[in-house]
This record gives sequence, structure tokens and C-alpha cells, in this order.
Amino acid sequence: MRILGIDYGDKKIGLAFGDSSIAVAVPLDVVPNMGDETIRVFTEKVKEDDIDVIVVGTPLATGDHHNSDQLKKTRDFIEKLKVAINIPVIEEDEAYTTAESLRLQKEEGAQAQEDALAAMLIIRSYMGRN
Repeated sequence: MRILGIDYGDKKIGLAFGDSSIAVAVPLDVVPNMGDETIRVFTEKVKEDDIDVIVVGTPLATGDHHNSDQLKKTRDFIEKLKVAINIPVIEEDEAYTTAESLRLQKEEGAQAQEDALAAMLIIRSYMGRN
């Protein structure tokens, strides 16, 4: 199964690709959040890359970056995706993905941007449960 991982943010969105058949997840890119235009871009990406499922990190835990406002914004984004795209869009708890992506950059020398690494970790979490 081909997976598009999304780390949603108000200003930017981290993207990653995963393939559950070979248990791999890799960071892709960070794109600006352009509202409804972003939904259109993702619709095209799903078609072009033959994506089977989208996994969106959802801020279920509270903390510095996570609050009820961000949870609502993320779920609103997910609902828009579900309307625009006819593949499953699944929520995955994104707890600690930012901290872990920063650790990967610092300790492991990961070259990918923080938000793309977070999207990769979201995919890994999803694949670990399925």
C-alpha cells in the first residue's frame, strides 16, 4: 500500500511517502499551506503517485504546539481532503513527532526538513499499528 503522510500546519505542511509492502517511509518535502489550493495540489499528487491512503498527523496530546484550536484546524483539513479525494484519509496521533524529528536532525544527521521528518514518523507510527 502506498501512503502519503502529512504533518499539517497553519503555514507549512510536511510530506512523506511510505510503502507498507516493503515497510519503508521517507521524508519528501515541505510545502506552504495555501488553503483550498493545497487540497487541489494533494488531489493531483494522489493521482500522479498512485497513493492508496493518506495519513494525517493529528495533535491528540496537548503541549506547546498542540491545543484544541490546532486539533480543530487539522480535522477541518482532513474533512476537506475526504471530500476531495476518494481514498481513505486516516488520523494518526502525532505526539512527539516534532521532538523526534529534531533529534533525528541533531543526533543522526538527518538532512530532511523537520516537518517532512515528522510526516515520515507519522507514517511509521501508522504502519506499526497496521
